[in-house]
Amino acid sequence: MKVTLITNIPAPYRIPIMNRVAERFGGAFCVYYCASKEPNRMWKLQELKHPHYFLKQRMIRFKGRYIHINFDVWKYLSLFKPDVVVTGGFNPTMLLGWLYTVIYRKKHVPMTDGWLKSEANLSQLHFFIRKIVYKYSNAFVGASKHTMSMFEHYDIPKEKIFQSQLCVDNKKFGQFLGAKKEYDIMFSGQFIDRKMPFFFLEVAKKLKGSKRDLKVLLIGSGPLQNGVLRELNQNKINYDFLGFVQPDDLPKYYASGKLLLFPTQSDPWGIVANEACAVGTPVITCDNAGVANDLIIDGVTGFVLPLKSDLWVKKILELLDKKDLYDKISKGAIEKVQEYNFDVAAEGFIKACEKSL
Repeated sequence: MKVTLITNIPAPYRIPIMNRVAERFGGAFCVYYCASKEPNRMWKLQELKHPHYFLKQRMIRFKGRYIHINFDVWKYLSLFKPDVVVTGGFNPTMLLGWLYTVIYRKKHVPMTDGWLKSEANLSQLHFFIRKIVYKYSNAFVGASKHTMSMFEHYDIPKEKIFQSQLCVDNKKFGQFLGAKKEYDIMFSGQFIDRKMPFFFLEVAKKLKGSKRDLKVLLIGSGPLQNGVLRELNQNKINYDFLGFVQPDDLPKYYASGKLLLFPTQSDPWGIVANEACAVGTPVITCDNAGVANDLIIDGVTGFVLPLKSDLWVKKILELLDKKDLYDKISKGAIEKVQEYNFDVAAEGFIKACEKSL
């Protein structure tokens, strides 16, 4: 069995999975990347221990996202002659990969971390394309339980659906367990509307009224960061702003936070939750996040709350004031995140490929 994956760019939370897949398939596996990076992603390129090829880069920006159009993917598929083509999305490059499987009667496996809520605002054309692609696909890979439910919504049989979770190096993060918790709350993500940094700010301002020694940590960058920092200064909130931090340096910072606040308008998953859980930092999020009621279970590994700042403040103060509750949630997060690991994710990918034949 020869397998090809077509995906956008190398992502730190997917590279270790592909390395493990390559260990199983050897030279019968190859990843075609549409580009080495995207302008809004500042990750340093990790070592790729799997066969791969970077296609001739062509992309356009549309509504804050980058759409890849790599016509040379057809040439490389024709040279490699895969039995199974896995596509990680629906951009033109990946649709060409799917079309290749239809014309040459090969097997196709769509892989996504999307779900019904994160895709709720797609156009009718987007939904139509998904229905056609799914109709002519042979197995399916989803990142979360929400994604698997979405596939079932498209009338896909359960036996064709497999999970390949998004995960981090739990062992590496775990080395920082027990570190001093210097910050009461932390934010980690892009400073864009979708990530709701101003909701985080609203919570911080209200917390300051109840907890005068409040200390805040912010990680990330984006167009809204200056506005957030300006208001933090105006409200005399004690904070540290680190800007963008490379993945290798993240564990120690997550370990220094007592709580990660993860509000979002829409998020297919939310890898920040894995990073926090792996160092025992409980997460408060909302049901717009893919991790909600999957990795983050309300009252077990964190809390899933409506986007009402007063409720978040109340829960934060409860966690910070009640050590027994905090320790229980922290322990639950550490235990649960162990289920989300590279070996399990690679196995889900491999099983989907095998099922497609």
